[in-house]
Amino acid sequence: MAISGDRLDFSRQSDVDLVRLCTSGDRNAFAGLVQRHAGTIRTHLRRMGAQASDADDTAQEAFMTAYERLGDYRFDGPFIGWLKKIAARRYLKKVKSSQKYLLTDDMTAFEPEPTAIDENFRSPGLDAAINRLKPVERLCLGLNFSGDMSHQEIADELKMPLGTVKSHIRRALDQLKLALAPSSNTTHAVLETGS
Repeated sequence: MAISGDRLDFSRQSDVDLVRLCTSGDRNAFAGLVQRHAGTIRTHLRRMGAQASDADDTAQEAFMTAYERLGDYRFDGPFIGWLKKIAARRYLKKVKSSQKYLLTDDMTAFEPEPTAIDENFRSPGLDAAINRLKPVERLCLGLNFSGDMSHQEIADELKMPLGTVKSHIRRALDQLKLALAPSSNTTHAVLETGS
């Protein structure tokens, strides 16, 4: 850890190292995790359908939840994956309370934060294609891929028939494939892995 200006620099430490520092009492290490992953989490939430202010609020709540539950992190997968699941569930809780995914078709477009884009999803048309999906399609797709939820879990959480959830995800995938047809095969392979 180095001090850069007024900030602590954790750039040379892995997420695992930072989590271990946090669980041993170093509160500053968690600031390093927030600094490293805040943009990714906000972009993740925006792709699921959150408006900018909701994405900011939900990201903050997700980080607070993660901090409180750091002892539950098992080190069996990437920290960012665990954090994305927490953020997805926090957002789902908000959405369920308002049911706005069923009522709102006029979602504003978003631009992902440049530092937040996962290497596997660097596609010029992906975010534009996601922006064109219906809110419920974005939500179901986001919960399935980024939230790592099964179709049945999504159906249970959203209180929708399983067939409806599957239809939303299939329609979203079909639209994304169509929109990205001239793009790389890497993006298509990633889109095929939903369950």
